[in-house]
Amino acid sequence: MATAMDLMTTKVVTIRQTASVREALKTLDEFDVRHLPVLDERQELVGMLSDRDLLRLKRSQEVLSQPVSEVMSADVLAVTPVTDVVELIDLMAENRIGALPVLDNDSHLAGIVSYVDVLREAGRVLSDHEPLVTS
Repeated sequence: MATAMDLMTTKVVTIRQTASVREALKTLDEFDVRHLPVLDERQELVGMLSDRDLLRLKRSQEVLSQPVSEVMSADVLAVTPVTDVVELIDLMAENRIGALPVLDNDSHLAGIVSYVDVLREAGRVLSDHEPLVTS
């Protein structure tokens, strides 16, 4: 069974907690990602920011100037590299989230698994099996 290590993206686009909301929007657009792990000055995970979080904000100069730490989700669910795909799916579905950061043994960001990664794996597994229903 696949694990987070098998599915995760290791070249993760991150943002500092002191960056502005404007910078976060630019980063999401520039790198074409939907989720940004938020790191502190020690490069430790302190939050997550999604494009959905930013869509909910009223766009004013004041909001755009706010630090990411003001709008990020600080209660971050994270997994380890050995978390299996079934648990990833359960966590994403139960918590209605689209990505999970993957932390190594030292609690440093090792990667991120998104719902797209999980769907790709599901498609691969399903294509390896014969259809359950025939026409």
